[in-house]
Amino acid sequence: MNKSVKSSLTIFIFLFIITMITTYLYYGVINLLTFINTSFIFSSIIIFLSLLLLITKKGFFDGITYGFRRIFATSQYDKELEEDIKNEMRPPSEITRTISSKPLLIAGLILFIFMLISLFFFYNN
Repeated sequence: MNKSVKSSLTIFIFLFIITMITTYLYYGVINLLTFINTSFIFSSIIIFLSLLLLITKKGFFDGITYGFRRIFATSQYDKELEEDIKNEMRPPSEITRTISSKPLLIAGLILFIFMLISLFFFYNN
């Protein structure tokens, strides 16, 4: 099996177990409605975080962080210091380059699909 598929399945199984545990701890019972509510929250958070990671990896926030560094360097001393800091500070895209967002996104989408299937069964009964 591919490494990405293995990590996606591992993350999905972990998310599913956490969803079931959280459902039981919060509601005191596990039924279709409580599973739908909890899995929607977990899958939405995971999908949002993986897409945020993907956007960060593509370099969208690099210009924003560079602009903030230039704006807040107001005095001459700060401007000289800024050149040193600019060379030392890494942009967010370099920090998140080693983290893969694909397994996280796939696991979140699978959990979301499980929620949609559960929702279909809930409304057809």
